[in-house]
Amino acid sequence: MNSSRPGRRATGIAALTTVVAVLPAFLVGGLAVQLEGDLGMSAAALGICVASFWGMSALLSAPAGFVATSLGFRNGMLITVGLGLTAMLGIAAFTPHWPLLILWLSIAGAANALSHPLSNGLIVSQVGTHNRAFAFGLKQAAIPSATLAAGVSVPLFALTIGWQWTFVATALLAAAMVPVLLRVLPRKAPSTPKAARTPRKPLPKRLRPFLLATAVAGALGSGQANVVGAFTVASAVETGFNPAAAGLLLGAASAAGVLARPLVGMLADRGIGGSMATVAMMIGGGCLGLVGMASGHPVAYGVGAGVAFGLGWGWNGLVHYVVSHTAHPFTAQATGVIQTGTYVGGTVAPLVFGLLFATYDDSIGWSIAAVVAAAGAIAAAVAFRLERGLRAGP
Repeated sequence: MNSSRPGRRATGIAALTTVVAVLPAFLVGGLAVQLEGDLGMSAAALGICVASFWGMSALLSAPAGFVATSLGFRNGMLITVGLGLTAMLGIAAFTPHWPLLILWLSIAGAANALSHPLSNGLIVSQVGTHNRAFAFGLKQAAIPSATLAAGVSVPLFALTIGWQWTFVATALLAAAMVPVLLRVLPRKAPSTPKAARTPRKPLPKRLRPFLLATAVAGALGSGQANVVGAFTVASAVETGFNPAAAGLLLGAASAAGVLARPLVGMLADRGIGGSMATVAMMIGGGCLGLVGMASGHPVAYGVGAGVAFGLGWGWNGLVHYVVSHTAHPFTAQATGVIQTGTYVGGTVAPLVFGLLFATYDDSIGWSIAAVVAAAGAIAAAVAFRLERGLRAGP
């Protein structure tokens, strides 16, 4: 990578590639009100569509790691951006009815599965260890950045020229990345020294309880977080917000998540809070935000959304850092375990909560999401106890 600051450029490319991969799913959530009117999509249908994205991510996550290694950064990221671009153009131009969203979001899910091993590998190869947690936080901030874009797009595009043009605009941004990737990324992946290669050995037994607890925390934490990303706008309208204000609320709340992820990474790089205890406290704080959203009061709903995004969805990058720090030199295998939990939570939650929001009052759905978040915080606390034992060593 030709740059005097390869770490910064690598982090930027990793974040932008991740944005392109996740943006279709969160745009569908942000534009749910408009899609409901034009495509006949209910809350349950929205849950099915979002679940198709995360389900495909879960299905392809493990093989995507091997494929990414074979493709290298340049080819792999070009394919990732191409899949995201295809999904956005498909939604914009070839979706007369909502079931077709399942197809396009499944394609985006494939892009998402491929994007993480590529972007994580790029960060590890280019970013120094003293800034790596911060880099992971910036990369993971791509996900709430996608929800921010989805929220802002409501008053800018959906309520003016039509929701389809939101996907066209984001597709153009994805297309603009192609020449950048062609110019910046090397044609071949850099060779990895033998000492740095991950051993082809099974995970040590002593790591497995920690990884299982972390995967459970990730599944529960991701589940409640994806409910927030998918249903905030539609529920805000039911609470009393107009569609434009609901979209702006999603954007403002997402900004809290964008700021939280690199901030906790920066603190972890300086030895402050870089453990699963911090993750437990953040998910627990998000639980309180969900309680505010369940209240049905517009002010409490708005504040709660900001807390749910900032704390309840701001821990993802920190988990990657904790796992890499604790499981080294088995980081690749360990990451696969915890990402499976994250994707399972992201798949199941939209399906279940889509039915809940379609059948019961919104306060019921948000209250149950708060219970899920509380369970995730407990699982993260259990993972912290196991983490401490691993760091203490035999």
